[in-house]
Amino acid sequence: MKIAPAGVDASQIEPMLNEIFEQLSREDQAINLEAVRTRIAASIACHAAIKVNMPLEQNKMEWLLAELAKTQHPMTCPHGRPVVLRYSMQDIQKAFKRI
Repeated sequence: MKIAPAGVDASQIEPMLNEIFEQLSREDQAINLEAVRTRIAASIACHAAIKVNMPLEQNKMEWLLAELAKTQHPMTCPHGRPVVLRYSMQDIQKAFKRI
């Protein structure tokens, strides 16, 4: 029986750890334990994240946005990828070929 962090499928644990170890082995600089912990937490968070087209109830969406707003970096995931994008009304209208 495999045990996994909340939100991470047990079958993802081995590939996730391999990914983390590969990243660590590619780095030439010494890494302290806190940096390793941070990287592992970021990887677990990304693997447990809500994926594209995953259906969510309205109250879950509202809760997630409220929790995101409480974080130090609400505009990016732990790896620095954007989770929120801003588009002007003009950009949206162009995308839908309205202008």
